[in-house]
Amino acid sequence: MPPEDLTSAAPEAAATLISGLSAYGRLYGLPNSPEQVQGILSTLLRLYQPGLPPALVDTVAQRVLDGLTPDDLKNAIVDRASSALAKAAHRWQQRLSDQAKGVLTSYVQRYRPTVTPDTLSSMATSVIPLVSDGAITRSEAMGLVSLVVQTFDLDSAMRGVVPAGLAAVVNTTAAALAQTLAIVLDQKPMAEAVSETVSAYVEKYAPGLVNIGSDLIATALSAVLKNQVDFDLDLQLAAIDQALLIEQVSFQLNVLRESPPPSKPAWAIAAQVNAAVEQYRQDQGDRVDITAGLVSDDGLSISSPFTSTRRLSDRLPSDSPALE
Repeated sequence: MPPEDLTSAAPEAAATLISGLSAYGRLYGLPNSPEQVQGILSTLLRLYQPGLPPALVDTVAQRVLDGLTPDDLKNAIVDRASSALAKAAHRWQQRLSDQAKGVLTSYVQRYRPTVTPDTLSSMATSVIPLVSDGAITRSEAMGLVSLVVQTFDLDSAMRGVVPAGLAAVVNTTAAALAQTLAIVLDQKPMAEAVSETVSAYVEKYAPGLVNIGSDLIATALSAVLKNQVDFDLDLQLAAIDQALLIEQVSFQLNVLRESPPPSKPAWAIAAQVNAAVEQYRQDQGDRVDITAGLVSDDGLSISSPFTSTRRLSDRLPSDSPALE
């Protein structure tokens, strides 16, 4: 089915999503949270049409959700195909939510943080890019955050108790990712400064830029590090920490599509970022391809600072078991 047909929530796509959601509800029950329901719809569509752009997946899911009625679910035809789709969506959701809660359990037990509803939501948001494989849309991410916050047993984690359902995922991998999460949370002030700077740069100098590349984020990070006193920061980041920060900022800007309002220092530093980008363009001349930016394995830019589509390398120790 062509993407242009899906943008208007074509009957075939809408019927498939409604049947899949109805099957999901009959098998597992439907959540009360609109964020979680939209996340399920997005997962159903992403699995049904794997090649669709994430933004389009979310748009169609939102339109189906907006027009959904109880009678639609009640009267939907649930067959073997829709049941299989619902089961696949549930497996994907359950796997990621369990992994996220496993990491949070390990983090809480090791670091004993003071947790409020706001900080738990922030922690859950930060852990999603650590456990996902990159194939996730905004609606799916927001739905997962809502599910994790709703179902995470903070009291048990604080008491050192691991719920039976999480026993398989609270392991050495979760412990390693809990340590990574601690670094991510410590770096949040710097990540916010970088996000503000990138947002200021895009708004003023590149308003047509849709996907924020890792090279551009790295350029903004370098500029912020040189001017961090303007943000009341005092940090020195190792290379691996910079990679984590870049991934988190990329997740915020590209997946969650949350652009923080730039502060006054961010506007000033955005001008420095623009100067660096323009200098790079002049140095490269006709060889610049702003649609194919990449970051080399050692973190050095080998093409345009505008875009970078290569995923950051896996940060898990080589002897850690892979997440299933």
